[in-house]
Amino acid sequence: MTKEALRERDSERGFTLVELLIYSMLLILVLAIVGAMIASTTSTSKIVTSMSKASAAGQLTAESIERGIRNSSDFLLTSPSGTDQMLVARTVQGAATATWVCAAWYYSATKGTIRYTTSPTAIAAPTASGLAAWTLLDPAVSPVSGSAVFSATGVQLTIAFNSLAGAEPPVAISSTVLSRAGSSGTPACY
Repeated sequence: MTKEALRERDSERGFTLVELLIYSMLLILVLAIVGAMIASTTSTSKIVTSMSKASAAGQLTAESIERGIRNSSDFLLTSPSGTDQMLVARTVQGAATATWVCAAWYYSATKGTIRYTTSPTAIAAPTASGLAAWTLLDPAVSPVSGSAVFSATGVQLTIAFNSLAGAEPPVAISSTVLSRAGSSGTPACY
Protein backbone atom coordinates (compact mmCIF):
# COMPACT_ATOMS: atom_id res chain seq x y z
CA MET A 1 0.00 0.00 0.00
CA THR A 2 1.12 3.44 -0.77
CA LYS A 3 1.32 6.23 1.73
CA GLU A 4 -1.62 7.92 0.06
CA ALA A 5 -3.78 4.83 0.38
CA LEU A 6 -2.84 4.46 4.09
CA ARG A 7 -3.74 8.10 4.78
CA GLU A 8 -7.05 7.72 3.01
CA ARG A 9 -7.85 4.52 4.94
CA ASP A 10 -6.90 6.19 8.28
CA SER A 11 -9.02 9.30 7.53
CA GLU A 12 -12.10 7.14 6.91
CA ARG A 13 -11.50 5.00 9.96
CA GLY A 14 -13.62 7.14 12.40
CA PHE A 15 -13.48 7.05 16.19
CA THR A 16 -12.77 4.10 18.38
CA LEU A 17 -15.08 3.22 21.26
CA VAL A 18 -12.52 4.45 23.80
CA GLU A 19 -12.25 7.80 22.02
CA LEU A 20 -16.05 8.16 21.98
CA LEU A 21 -16.22 7.40 25.72
CA ILE A 22 -13.53 9.97 26.51
CA TYR A 23 -15.23 12.64 24.37
CA SER A 24 -18.59 11.84 25.95
CA MET A 25 -17.14 12.14 29.46
CA LEU A 26 -15.54 15.48 28.59
CA LEU A 27 -18.83 16.72 27.13
CA ILE A 28 -20.72 15.63 30.25
CA LEU A 29 -18.16 17.43 32.46
CA VAL A 30 -18.47 20.65 30.44
CA LEU A 31 -22.29 20.46 30.50
CA ALA A 32 -22.28 19.85 34.27
CA ILE A 33 -20.09 22.92 34.84
CA VAL A 34 -22.24 25.09 32.56
CA GLY A 35 -25.44 23.78 34.22
CA ALA A 36 -24.10 24.58 37.70
CA MET A 37 -23.18 28.10 36.57
CA ILE A 38 -26.66 28.68 35.13
CA ALA A 39 -28.32 27.37 38.31
CA SER A 40 -26.12 29.60 40.46
CA THR A 41 -26.85 32.64 38.30
CA THR A 42 -30.60 31.97 38.46
CA SER A 43 -30.50 31.59 42.23
CA THR A 44 -28.45 34.76 42.67
CA SER A 45 -30.79 36.64 40.35
CA LYS A 46 -33.81 35.65 42.48
CA ILE A 47 -32.04 36.80 45.65
CA VAL A 48 -31.06 40.15 44.11
CA THR A 49 -34.58 40.69 42.75
CA SER A 50 -36.16 39.91 46.13
CA MET A 51 -33.82 42.22 48.02
CA SER A 52 -34.21 44.99 45.42
CA LYS A 53 -38.01 44.86 45.76
CA ALA A 54 -37.76 45.00 49.56
CA SER A 55 -35.30 47.89 49.39
CA ALA A 56 -37.45 49.85 46.92
CA ALA A 57 -40.60 49.34 49.03
CA GLY A 58 -38.78 50.38 52.21
CA GLN A 59 -37.28 53.47 50.60
CA LEU A 60 -40.62 54.49 49.08
CA THR A 61 -42.29 54.13 52.48
CA ALA A 62 -39.60 56.14 54.30
CA GLU A 63 -39.69 58.84 51.62
CA SER A 64 -43.48 59.14 51.88
CA ILE A 65 -43.34 59.52 55.66
CA GLU A 66 -40.37 61.91 55.59
CA ARG A 67 -42.00 64.16 52.98
CA GLY A 68 -45.30 64.20 54.84
CA ILE A 69 -43.78 64.96 58.25
CA ARG A 70 -41.25 67.48 56.89
CA ASN A 71 -44.14 69.40 55.27
CA SER A 72 -46.42 69.09 58.28
CA SER A 73 -47.40 71.68 60.84
CA ASP A 74 -47.91 68.99 63.47
CA PHE A 75 -48.38 65.26 63.85
CA LEU A 76 -49.75 62.75 66.32
CA LEU A 77 -48.50 59.20 66.91
CA THR A 78 -50.96 56.76 68.51
CA SER A 79 -51.37 53.02 69.11
CA PRO A 80 -55.00 52.34 68.14
CA SER A 81 -54.90 48.56 68.61
CA GLY A 82 -52.30 46.41 70.38
CA THR A 83 -48.88 47.20 68.95
CA ASP A 84 -50.29 48.77 65.77
CA GLN A 85 -49.23 52.37 65.23
CA MET A 86 -50.98 55.24 63.47
CA LEU A 87 -49.19 58.43 62.49
CA VAL A 88 -51.43 61.36 61.50
CA ALA A 89 -50.12 64.68 60.23
CA ARG A 90 -51.51 67.95 58.96
CA THR A 91 -49.37 68.43 55.88
CA VAL A 92 -49.19 70.81 52.96
CA GLN A 93 -49.58 69.63 49.37
CA GLY A 94 -49.68 71.39 46.05
CA ALA A 95 -47.36 73.30 43.79
CA ALA A 96 -48.59 76.82 42.97
CA THR A 97 -51.18 76.96 45.74
CA ALA A 98 -50.48 75.24 49.03
CA THR A 99 -53.33 73.11 50.35
CA TRP A 100 -53.44 71.62 53.84
CA VAL A 101 -54.62 68.01 54.06
CA CYS A 102 -54.58 65.26 56.64
CA ALA A 103 -52.21 62.37 55.93
CA ALA A 104 -51.90 59.13 57.88
CA TRP A 105 -49.57 56.13 57.91
CA TYR A 106 -50.65 52.93 59.64
CA TYR A 107 -48.29 50.18 60.77
CA SER A 108 -50.18 46.91 61.28
CA ALA A 109 -48.11 44.68 63.56
CA THR A 110 -50.28 41.62 62.88
CA LYS A 111 -50.07 41.94 59.08
CA GLY A 112 -46.58 43.45 59.00
CA THR A 113 -47.60 46.23 56.61
CA ILE A 114 -47.44 50.02 56.35
CA ARG A 115 -50.33 51.76 54.59
CA TYR A 116 -51.04 55.40 53.72
CA THR A 117 -54.03 57.65 53.10
CA THR A 118 -54.96 61.34 52.84
CA SER A 119 -58.19 63.18 53.56
CA PRO A 120 -59.44 66.77 53.62
CA THR A 121 -60.85 66.05 57.11
CA ALA A 122 -59.65 64.35 60.28
CA ILE A 123 -58.54 60.72 59.96
CA ALA A 124 -59.70 58.27 62.62
CA ALA A 125 -58.25 54.84 63.33
CA PRO A 126 -59.53 52.55 60.57
CA THR A 127 -61.38 49.27 60.87
CA ALA A 128 -59.76 46.19 59.28
CA SER A 129 -61.91 46.57 56.17
CA GLY A 130 -61.30 50.32 56.08
CA LEU A 131 -57.55 49.80 56.34
CA ALA A 132 -57.65 47.55 53.26
CA ALA A 133 -58.72 50.61 51.22
CA TRP A 134 -55.58 52.54 52.22
CA THR A 135 -52.59 52.55 49.84
CA LEU A 136 -50.16 49.73 50.62
CA LEU A 137 -46.64 51.19 50.82
CA ASP A 138 -44.68 48.19 52.12
CA PRO A 139 -46.22 44.70 52.24
CA ALA A 140 -43.66 43.12 54.58
CA VAL A 141 -42.11 45.02 57.48
CA SER A 142 -41.01 44.39 61.03
CA PRO A 143 -39.62 46.74 63.68
CA VAL A 144 -35.84 46.99 63.88
CA SER A 145 -36.13 46.52 67.64
CA GLY A 146 -39.02 46.26 70.07
CA SER A 147 -42.52 46.50 68.66
CA ALA A 148 -42.62 50.01 67.17
CA VAL A 149 -41.61 51.32 63.76
CA PHE A 150 -42.30 54.97 64.69
CA SER A 151 -41.18 56.93 67.76
CA ALA A 152 -41.69 60.62 68.41
CA THR A 153 -40.05 63.21 70.64
CA GLY A 154 -41.60 66.65 70.31
CA VAL A 155 -41.44 67.65 66.63
CA GLN A 156 -38.99 64.87 65.75
CA LEU A 157 -40.11 61.54 64.31
CA THR A 158 -37.83 58.50 64.09
CA ILE A 159 -38.61 55.73 61.60
CA ALA A 160 -36.91 52.34 62.06
CA PHE A 161 -38.11 49.17 60.36
CA ASN A 162 -36.90 46.18 58.38
CA SER A 163 -38.31 45.76 54.90
CA LEU A 164 -38.53 41.98 54.57
CA ALA A 165 -37.24 40.11 51.52
CA GLY A 166 -38.69 36.64 52.08
CA ALA A 167 -36.01 34.18 53.19
CA GLU A 168 -33.23 36.69 52.44
CA PRO A 169 -31.76 39.11 55.01
CA PRO A 170 -34.06 42.09 55.70
CA VAL A 171 -33.28 45.59 54.44
CA ALA A 172 -32.99 47.98 57.42
CA ILE A 173 -34.60 51.39 56.94
CA SER A 174 -33.89 54.09 59.52
CA SER A 175 -34.48 57.83 59.40
CA THR A 176 -35.24 60.86 61.53
CA VAL A 177 -37.30 63.81 60.33
CA LEU A 178 -38.48 67.08 61.88
CA SER A 179 -41.91 68.66 61.50
CA ARG A 180 -42.23 72.35 60.69
CA ALA A 181 -44.24 72.90 63.83
CA GLY A 182 -45.88 76.19 64.52
CA SER A 183 -48.26 76.71 61.61
CA SER A 184 -51.93 76.75 62.47
CA GLY A 185 -55.09 76.52 60.47
CA THR A 186 -57.52 73.98 59.10
CA PRO A 187 -58.17 71.13 58.82
CA ALA A 188 -57.81 69.68 62.30
CA CYS A 189 -56.48 66.21 61.52
CA TYR A 190 -56.93 64.47 64.87
